[in-house]
Amino acid sequence: MSFFKKLFDFAHPKPTQTSKLNKKEYTTSIQAKSTTSTKTNKIPEIIAQYREAYKGQSLKNLNDQYFDLLAKLQDADKKGEISNLLMYSQGNLGLLEFLIKFNIKEYGTFRIKTIPAIDKALIYFAVNGNSGQLKNIREIVYYLKELHSYKDKVDIAFKMRELASKIYQYVKANPNCQLTVLKKNIVCNETRLISTTVKYMEKAGKLIRKKEGNQTLLNVV
Repeated sequence: MSFFKKLFDFAHPKPTQTSKLNKKEYTTSIQAKSTTSTKTNKIPEIIAQYREAYKGQSLKNLNDQYFDLLAKLQDADKKGEISNLLMYSQGNLGLLEFLIKFNIKEYGTFRIKTIPAIDKALIYFAVNGNSGQLKNIREIVYYLKELHSYKDKVDIAFKMRELASKIYQYVKANPNCQLTVLKKNIVCNETRLISTTVKYMEKAGKLIRKKEGNQTLLNVV
């Protein structure tokens, strides 16, 4: 199975879907060698599927795949190619556990603090209203202790998802809506988050912003 076949087969699991794996046998086989799981023995569905997808490949090979995809992700981000950005982000998300294990094996610790795949995927899945993918990321972040620093960003992403829906509906009902008026009519304690959400909704092709004098006007695409 090619890498991208695996990517599309395993990057879109339903968080509540029952696993087809024999979880009892699978859990027993990995518990002894897992260095990244938390105290709970329950393996999230998304983690189990990624492990099955890459079973038999060396950590070195999977680590190399991560950085190859990272370069493509960053290039897509620079070009504003959001669909490609999300595709490469999903590929990197599936390789995170192996990246962590490789670093611990080679260097004794995991010191990488920034994971672009998580940063970008959280934002664009949020403004696209993709709750399923946000839940997948949440499961990965909460299961792998080396990624626990991302818990707050996951929470913000869920807030952004709800906010993006409110913004879209308001702008749709009020064409040529002024950004200042939008901020007054959207219930949110963080006005800066409204501006940030509008910015990324525009990048994702959900909104159009145009300047007229000193005003910023918004329309849905």
